[in-house]
Amino acid sequence: MFHDGAARRRAGKEAVNVRRHDYQAEESLRQQVQAQPGRPEGYTALGAWLMRAGRLAQAKEALQTGLSRAERTLGIQHLLGLILAGSGDYAAAERHLARAVDQTPTRFEFVRDLALVEGAAGRPASSVATLRQAVRFGGDAAGLGWLLRIGERAVAESGARPERLPPQPPRRDAAIEQVVSRNPEVAEALAVRHDPLSAEDAKTLRAARRALVRLLAQHPSYPDLYFGLSLVAEQLGEIDRAIEAAEKALAIHPRYAEACLLAVRLYERKGKSQEAVKRCCQVAELKPQWADVHLRLGDLLSGQGQTAEAAEAYRQALEVNGRCKEAQQRLDGLIHASGGRGGDG
Repeated sequence: MFHDGAARRRAGKEAVNVRRHDYQAEESLRQQVQAQPGRPEGYTALGAWLMRAGRLAQAKEALQTGLSRAERTLGIQHLLGLILAGSGDYAAAERHLARAVDQTPTRFEFVRDLALVEGAAGRPASSVATLRQAVRFGGDAAGLGWLLRIGERAVAESGARPERLPPQPPRRDAAIEQVVSRNPEVAEALAVRHDPLSAEDAKTLRAARRALVRLLAQHPSYPDLYFGLSLVAEQLGEIDRAIEAAEKALAIHPRYAEACLLAVRLYERKGKSQEAVKRCCQVAELKPQWADVHLRLGDLLSGQGQTAEAAEAYRQALEVNGRCKEAQQRLDGLIHASGGRGGDG
């Protein structure tokens, strides 16, 4: 009995030590989240730890907090979907897993887990359609083959028709969407001038646009996303949409000089010279050291017949860069046309 009592005391002591260690680990994870609230990995690590500890309610709470604070939510959506499925809330689990799949349709484990949850929810037809998509994207296709066959058999026995998913983007387009979702600046690189725009280039740009639109749904206050969307729309020939996106970027960040310049170009292409002058004046105020902006403003004003204002803009360009031949030539032209009056009309 003495031996048994000592064993129980040792076991109890060890259990206390384990619990103390666990709480220290939890505190460390929570401190990481507090130190970097925009980093999604902190929330997923804390949520996974709480899930393993059997504290599902707190795990869900941590992940739901991450959805509202983290910059990227893919991993959080996926883990939260799995936890909700484990607790039997299949409808909510499907919603979160579907959001993860929508953002990265080529991520095999996301598509696979969505299919499994759909099957567990008693929707074999939908599960079969998603499983086929998972197999098509690669990964452990052989391992999912048996599950797909079971699902197909269940659909056949129930007499239900397999659900038809909306057309999925080709693998290349899906990969582009995934890359842009991870690094939106790639969209700006893809939006370089193509003259003429090939059909393949147009597909690439449309895939980038879909990724940017999804990102904006999550982060509507990010002006850079609107800037990238405007560049892409311009290359697709959608000038009105491009103007709308550029103006939204400026509404969020009025001192966004690059977005102002983009708006100037777009308004010029649309034939709206007054709007172009307004935005160009704004850039000239924001970046008085940019000689090319003053030069462009002078050209716009000259085109409207405002020769005195155009001459002043050319002089501003020469003050910034005395070797700007274009500004000097155009100023000389205005002076000559005005009979030596310095551009005054």
